[in-house]
Amino acid sequence: MYNKLIIPIVLLFLAFACRRPDHTAQGADTLTTLDTAAGMVVADTIIYDVLIQNPNPEDPWAVQCLKGLNHSLFIDNIFTMIYSGKLTPYNHETREKLTSAQVQKMETAEGFDRDNIGMIQFTEVWYMNPVNGTMTKKVHSMVLGYNYYTPDGERFHKALFRVEMGK
Repeated sequence: MYNKLIIPIVLLFLAFACRRPDHTAQGADTLTTLDTAAGMVVADTIIYDVLIQNPNPEDPWAVQCLKGLNHSLFIDNIFTMIYSGKLTPYNHETREKLTSAQVQKMETAEGFDRDNIGMIQFTEVWYMNPVNGTMTKKVHSMVLGYNYYTPDGERFHKALFRVEMGK
């Protein structure tokens, strides 16, 4: 009789022990923590660099990555928004506000060319919404990186200025 009682108990224990975890219940808890319409914040203030100019036209990966970018449209619109007062530029190092005249002085400096802006450093917040399966990024600021070359041809980027978005 003891064996007849132990076997069903062991089988019942094994049935519950071998069950897969219920991710839908865990997901339901996650779904209730959405803090905006965009979803929950999964990266609060993340900073990263993006090359916006291909340093090597022979690299098929870089060509593929940048094929959808209209560099001139992107950069020209940033400058247009600065000159119209819709964006405010800041010195990246000192955080001091720059005037349109100071930006214009940068642009008229010998050797300056908007086409030489080769990197953007983004500061963003990332949101994920598991209810509708979306991810949204909100750009807080961008630092424009200007291409510079060492005498031996090595390229590096120097911060031109920072603009804050949505202010």
